[in-house]
Amino acid sequence: MDPAVKFAALVSGPPPALSLDRACSLLAAAFTGHDHESDVLRRLDELADLCVDRSLTGVLAVMRGRLTGNREDYQDPRNSFIDQVLLRGLGLPITLSVVAIEVGRRIDVPIVGIGLPSHFVVRDAGRELYGDPFHDGALHDRAGVVSTWRRLVGEGHPFDELHLSPVSERSILIRMLNNLRSVYVRRNDPRALYALSVMRGAFSELAHEADEHARWVRHLN
Repeated sequence: MDPAVKFAALVSGPPPALSLDRACSLLAAAFTGHDHESDVLRRLDELADLCVDRSLTGVLAVMRGRLTGNREDYQDPRNSFIDQVLLRGLGLPITLSVVAIEVGRRIDVPIVGIGLPSHFVVRDAGRELYGDPFHDGALHDRAGVVSTWRRLVGEGHPFDELHLSPVSERSILIRMLNNLRSVYVRRNDPRALYALSVMRGAFSELAHEADEHARWVRHLN
């Protein structure tokens, strides 16, 4: 089955069936044509096995030196593909955060995603400790993560407390697809636009995009 169709079936199914490791593997395969799910699961398991300190700090310590943000080529779509991120050691803030969340899940350390505007970090689900996998696993308290975000986005952007609310797996996947949409619409890549139409079309939250998805598919035909 087409990976994009499998992804759509996964996100349309019951919530307990939705796991980020599998969903992100299918997302990558939908664009590359290569299904590396078994490699992704194996590499995440290997990172989990290296965690001596079962905490957010321990997860980020294992990732540090192995995975970091791609500051040189932020727009490279491979930064959004979890198989390539684990292979190359380079990724976007959100993809690296998915790795941290999934490694934490494997060792019973609840880690949640925090979708700041223009950045993405993780937080210990049980306390106000934040981690920034894109910046080599830097750790912050609440004031520290707000200060870091303000340095990244510059002056004139008011901070809303809702920015620090944990986001769902569905929200994470939509945001990843938003990043890829900006890349592939600009490139006008018909096969990538088809994959986007199938995967984005599976989210009821994106129902307002139906006409745009139909145009993408007609363009492929």
